[in-house]
Amino acid sequence: MSKKDRRRMLAQIWGTPTSHDIDLVDEGNQIVVFSNYRGIISWWMEIFKTFYPNIKCREKGDTIKIKPTVGVTIKLNKTTHLLKVSGKDHWPWFVDTFGALLDIGNGDAVELPGDGISISENSVTRFLQLDKDDEEVQDLLDRIPEGGGIMHHEFIMRLWKSLLDDWFGVGASVFVVTPRIDSERLFILMLLMIHNKGTGFNVTLMTPAKQDGERFDKIMEKTKRRIKEVKSAHDSKLVSEVKLEWVMLQLNVQHEDFSTNFIAAYKDGEGEVLTTTAHFHKAHFHHQQKDNVSYSRLSAHDLRKNYLLPLNIGNNVF
Repeated sequence: MSKKDRRRMLAQIWGTPTSHDIDLVDEGNQIVVFSNYRGIISWWMEIFKTFYPNIKCREKGDTIKIKPTVGVTIKLNKTTHLLKVSGKDHWPWFVDTFGALLDIGNGDAVELPGDGISISENSVTRFLQLDKDDEEVQDLLDRIPEGGGIMHHEFIMRLWKSLLDDWFGVGASVFVVTPRIDSERLFILMLLMIHNKGTGFNVTLMTPAKQDGERFDKIMEKTKRRIKEVKSAHDSKLVSEVKLEWVMLQLNVQHEDFSTNFIAAYKDGEGEVLTTTAHFHKAHFHHQQKDNVSYSRLSAHDLRKNYLLPLNIGNNVF
């Protein structure tokens, strides 16, 4: 199996909802699972004891050693918080079993008390500069005049980011439509997806294959390079290769030529749409630009009929 195929499989496993942020690294002869949650070792032990009621553990110094099955060895380090899976059969075991372990950790296993918050998740949140106030989105929407109005670029960017985060967070089907998107906005979109992993959202990006003489593929490659270069506050990668692979698996990119801008979402038969004259690009979000903004709620049927189908999207999402 190629490295790319292995990374894709790890990305699918990483996409399993978890109560604590984790990351996966394939080192060939072993898989390393990272987490900055301070209670992660106890969390793992609860999971293993639930999944393997008769499992035996050997503890020596800071290391807890577990052999869940023949050909597989798990080592938990109480100091580094690392979980390492090795052995001649570690890969098939990991692919077949680890997702089920995460399901237990998200449901049946006892969630541990304490203030151990994922540093990785906080790093993404800090980078996005997200306001955790539950009233943030509604406060921004209330500032839009009835029937729409002209708004400043900083407000539009803040609303764009907050609405997308809100929609991803409730597991909606989300649509990002623009004739121009730059690598910074694409980067933010990807981080918002990672930030809301596990909610069950779907996301479609509709944009022309060529924008101002630059192919979208080139913009995407530039974004990937940017993601790989950005460091967290702890000098580690903000987004790992596995997380980036997960984003690429989740992001549905479609190409069409048009000149309209909107973000929209639907869930449970209800739709929302934010339309604007602003392209999702630095030319509109960083240069004292002012653009028209309008927000409305509508049925999922009307969203599909009036906004998605005219652009040849939405045929198989309702």
